[in-house]
Amino acid sequence: MAMSREPPREPPKVVPFGQKYDRMLAPTEAPEFDRDPHASLLELETLDGKQLLEEYEKQMACYATTPFDDHGEKLRLYPGGVTIWSGFPGAGKTTMLRQLACHLLQRDQGVFFASLEEHPKHLLVRLAATAAGTERPNAHQVQWFIDAFGDKLKIWSQVGLAKHRSLLAVTRSLAVLGVKHAFFDSLMKLDIPTQDWEGQRNFANTLAATAQMCSIHIHLVAHPRKRQGDEEDPDASDIGGARELGAIADNVLFVKRNDSAGANESSTGMRMFVVKQRHGTGYCGKVDGWFHRPQRQFSLDQFPHGPVRYLPADAYT
Repeated sequence: MAMSREPPREPPKVVPFGQKYDRMLAPTEAPEFDRDPHASLLELETLDGKQLLEEYEKQMACYATTPFDDHGEKLRLYPGGVTIWSGFPGAGKTTMLRQLACHLLQRDQGVFFASLEEHPKHLLVRLAATAAGTERPNAHQVQWFIDAFGDKLKIWSQVGLAKHRSLLAVTRSLAVLGVKHAFFDSLMKLDIPTQDWEGQRNFANTLAATAQMCSIHIHLVAHPRKRQGDEEDPDASDIGGARELGAIADNVLFVKRNDSAGANESSTGMRMFVVKQRHGTGYCGKVDGWFHRPQRQFSLDQFPHGPVRYLPADAYT
């Protein structure tokens, strides 16, 4: 009696990033690194210590900074990283991100801004206002902003719910063109249900993979959980959604009003909590300052001599 033969198995498929597998691996199939354990290991014997250290130090010296820490003494934004920005509504997250975008643009860093909660043209005017350091920029200043940064700034043109895969696909394309920072405001405007923990977990890992693959820094706004005792200092577990969001992030920042600093008609106390920093200085702590409404800018000084001028000098004449 002839023995039956099993049909040959198809080899595992290599799937482009962002696409789904059209079949699952059979239980008897093993990934390549299981068949050859050495394929997944770093070959230490081939490495040169001096070259390894030089490469590491070169990478650690390449970082961007923030308006509240201009020299990166506390916080550093590395290529391939993810920063989660959180805070309750009205705390100042969006205004801080606008100033951060101006700060990066002035330093010749390409920026992609997806503000899913405001009209893209309104965002452009508000960015110009922050860059000019005024509550109401004139047409001259708005045009200067467009002329100075139009080649470096990319703005998502849709308002409302966005497909996260489409947003990440655009991010990957723009990274090839030189964009170094992508801002997503906010998580609640993406097509991932609030209670879909598995969907958020997958999104968190895809977000981190996109940042690393493209060597781009992604900034994601994620609102915090509601909790008792709001006077307590926040931590990474206070981010709303799946716990993987805080876990994959290189930096987690909370923005809060600082009522103890006092407030007046033109300024409000603000406090930045750096609750996680994976690389760089490793600093975790508070940074206190003031948001000056007439200038649309945050400053460490309560009485600054004037706004930071992110535009060329001719924009102020």
